[in-house]
Amino acid sequence: MSAIPAAFTHKKQKILESLAIPDVEYTDLSPKGSVDEGIKDLIRKINRMDGTVTTSSCAGRISVFLEGSKDSRQTTDLADAERFGGQSLQATVPGGKGRGGRWLFVSHDPLVNLQKADTWGKPLTELFGLSTKEHVPECLDPSKIRFVRFQFEPMILHIMTASLQHAQRILSAAINAGFRESGVQSLKNLDDPNAFPMVAVRTAGLALGSVIGCTGVNERDVKILSLVSEGYLRMLVNIANERFQANTERIARFSAHLFKSTSAKNLEWEDPEARRERKRAEGMKRRQEMNQSRAATEATDVGSLDLGKNDDEEVLPMSST
Repeated sequence: MSAIPAAFTHKKQKILESLAIPDVEYTDLSPKGSVDEGIKDLIRKINRMDGTVTTSSCAGRISVFLEGSKDSRQTTDLADAERFGGQSLQATVPGGKGRGGRWLFVSHDPLVNLQKADTWGKPLTELFGLSTKEHVPECLDPSKIRFVRFQFEPMILHIMTASLQHAQRILSAAINAGFRESGVQSLKNLDDPNAFPMVAVRTAGLALGSVIGCTGVNERDVKILSLVSEGYLRMLVNIANERFQANTERIARFSAHLFKSTSAKNLEWEDPEARRERKRAEGMKRRQEMNQSRAATEATDVGSLDLGKNDDEEVLPMSST
């Protein structure tokens, strides 16, 4: 494994210092504002490894998001904040659509016990900030309204690494664990000695998304209308809960693959062709050993049979005439 550059060590130290702040004081740019409880142990282990440090993370979440304005001339201002009750506004929304989007609901845990109406103190429609009192026009013009999207997003983890060798180790563990869309996002290090490869651990296979509401006919209306029934929302939540479980299992597999590989003696990168040759040679060696063992066992069985025959053979006396 290549030596770890001093510039990487300096950057890692700065990141670890920010993560060392007590939970009550720590904040970041995510809606939650802190590291998710479900992956804190994983992040600690990764940050203890040489040549790796986490830069951002999300353990997985259910979210309801009001997309931003589609008018490129419109800017977010204090009037927008006042109209939406002073809640925080996003400069952009998923997919880069518009300005002034905001979170209506976020949970980093499954929503359980939905059979009980008082679990959250209100129906899901109300919990997600939707209204069923207003009439929804039959024909909606997407260019004039803002949609509300229900989403389940699995874990995403960004890890800065000291070299491509360190990045390959993480990428291999991620893909083998089921995070198939993982990849190396930045290769600036090829030209800049102060830049380092960034690995994104992610999967699109567990993602879930559905439009569940919209603003009024005029996209600047305060009212947010529900486009689906309470039963449909419950179905979405139940599917998201199942994907939370699958996400948790993949995280556990990622951790097992990663820390198993780091304890191995040989951590050097191996190209696919060399790996195929090594696997083929190992397979041939195993088959040869099995054949030798089988031949030795058969020889032993035949020898035992011959000895038994000699021991049991009856010697008949010669008859005299």
